Amino acid sequence: MTQWRALSDAEVVELAARLRSLDCTWESGATHSARRSTQFPRQALMIRPRWDLLDTGFERVGRAAPRRGRVQDEQMVERVQLRLTDYARQWAQPLDAFARMAAALGTSLGEPTDRRPGSDAAIHWAGADTTLILGHSGSAVYLELTTNNRLAGDEELRQMDEDEEGLS
Repeated sequence: MTQWRALSDAEVVELAARLRSLDCTWESGATHSARRSTQFPRQALMIRPRWDLLDTGFERVGRAAPRRGRVQDEQMVERVQLRLTDYARQWAQPLDAFARMAAALGTSLGEPTDRRPGSDAAIHWAGADTTLILGHSGSAVYLELTTNNRLAGDEELRQMDEDEEGLS
């Protein structure tokens, strides 16, 4: 049987510091070297991303192609999400890792700006332009850096969903 793995407290704190230092203004259409931060070299600590694809490489032919190219060049990366643990069948393993990592990040970064309990628990550390989020999805733990604009949009959609459920 394979052992379940999770990053150590020190690795999570270092990863959080590197994520917070990222400049999240790089464009999706930028060259590969322009998107890669020198503060965050790409190396496998233990993280196996579910995806790492920004463009399919297929080009649309016709009148819409030039317009699509302009829109794509103006798109910005709004979210970087990394999985900190293996997926688990047992609920206790990721929950314990989440609590341990939250304590380590709280010691390093200070008090969180927001805590969201529940099945998809999240702890936020807000900055001027971006927010660092430690999330627990039930089967794994994630660390995410997202722009505050994207986070506000997500919150607005969540509120609309809750309002719609309340009307039903």
